[in-house]
Amino acid sequence: MASGTLKVSTLGGAGIFEANTFEEWQERMSNRFVRLQVSTSRPDNFHALLHGRSFDDISLSRTEPHAHQVDRLQDFICQGEARYYKLSMLLGGAGLVVQDGREAVLGPGDMVIYVTARPYSAVFVDAADSLVMVFPQVALSVSAESVARLTATALSSTSGMGRLVGPFLRELAATLDSISGHGGIMLAHNTLVLVNTMAYTELGAQGADPRTGALAEVKEYIDRNLASSTLGPSTIAAAHYMSTPRLHYLFEGAGTTVPSWIKARRLDRSRRDLMDPALGHATITQIATRWGFPDSAHFSRAFKAPFGATPSEYRRPR
Repeated sequence: MASGTLKVSTLGGAGIFEANTFEEWQERMSNRFVRLQVSTSRPDNFHALLHGRSFDDISLSRTEPHAHQVDRLQDFICQGEARYYKLSMLLGGAGLVVQDGREAVLGPGDMVIYVTARPYSAVFVDAADSLVMVFPQVALSVSAESVARLTATALSSTSGMGRLVGPFLRELAATLDSISGHGGIMLAHNTLVLVNTMAYTELGAQGADPRTGALAEVKEYIDRNLASSTLGPSTIAAAHYMSTPRLHYLFEGAGTTVPSWIKARRLDRSRRDLMDPALGHATITQIATRWGFPDSAHFSRAFKAPFGATPSEYRRPR
């Protein structure tokens, strides 16, 4: 089979990848997401389009390929690698996602969540148009154990929270190429808030694990008190009438720790303030101090690690 050249262009700040051979698509799928085995029963005259955007640690992609299958094999999963969730919404055509012994048969408007840390398979027919969102596992308020009850379960856009989230995701896919800069970052994070809410309410409808509700309440409390200099495991546990070991247990189930979560949320609030035109008069030091970073040098190092730029670099218009 002949191989061609992957075409890359940018329209409206968005990367568009066109594959004219199946080999090109195989390479792109693993490079864009995680390591995957990609196969098709119709390799001849294969064609696919991928519209991709990345904002911080959130990836948004719209894929329009010919019929193919992707498999996340156990041998491809490395111990200690970052763990991500994938949310896929089928915009057109038909598909199937298999994980954790469940199968989600997808039609237009259906959504599904699956995790990269465990094997899965996804099968798509011709004209299967999908929006795929990839985000860190720790970004959800609900525990990994609870989300495991949702993997490979079709979530309809005609009922429950799906009636709100589904149309939003469809419009997001339609305008993906035009999203960029700070506005794109804010939109990606707001999309994640909606996905988080949908997962939480769906689990509640199923009779969620009590730890899911407890963890969500604790995370809401942390968000409300991020500016407090006394915020820490002992004060959080006391406010929720639980022991400190119990608090740590909740966060271990979500794949993170209490201090790491607090730091990540404070950095995210700082990032939002740096993007906010209404706060253009505030100095970086003032913003850092507001969110619990009294040492400017430490704040700069801590900020650059997840966002790839210093606060001053990040604040410049993109």
